[in-house]
Amino acid sequence: MELTTWKLAEPMCWSLGLLFGLMAGYVDLRADEVQGPVLLVLIFSAFLGFLNPASPWRWALVVGIGIPLAHFAGRAAGYYPPYLVLPNVFATFIALIPASIGAYAGMLLRIIVTR
Repeated sequence: MELTTWKLAEPMCWSLGLLFGLMAGYVDLRADEVQGPVLLVLIFSAFLGFLNPASPWRWALVVGIGIPLAHFAGRAAGYYPPYLVLPNVFATFIALIPASIGAYAGMLLRIIVTR
């Protein structure tokens, strides 16, 4: 099967993106530093951007939103990460930036590979 015609089904990409985002969020809640979760978000969104390059912003959103969701769920359950999120938990939405970079880099890599 040719790489240009190979494309995962849309529901599978959404499921993978949600799973990847929640995994990155879990790692972020447990990590002492932010570099590991950011790298995971970057890699996961690049992977999805490469697999399904039609709209990379979707993969950036679904993977990047996992970290804020994990922090909101942790707060609701009474769990606080080992580091202080400043100024508040809404600062975790900054994870959408590396997710966007990764998704668009994956899309660009797919375009380069298929040409």
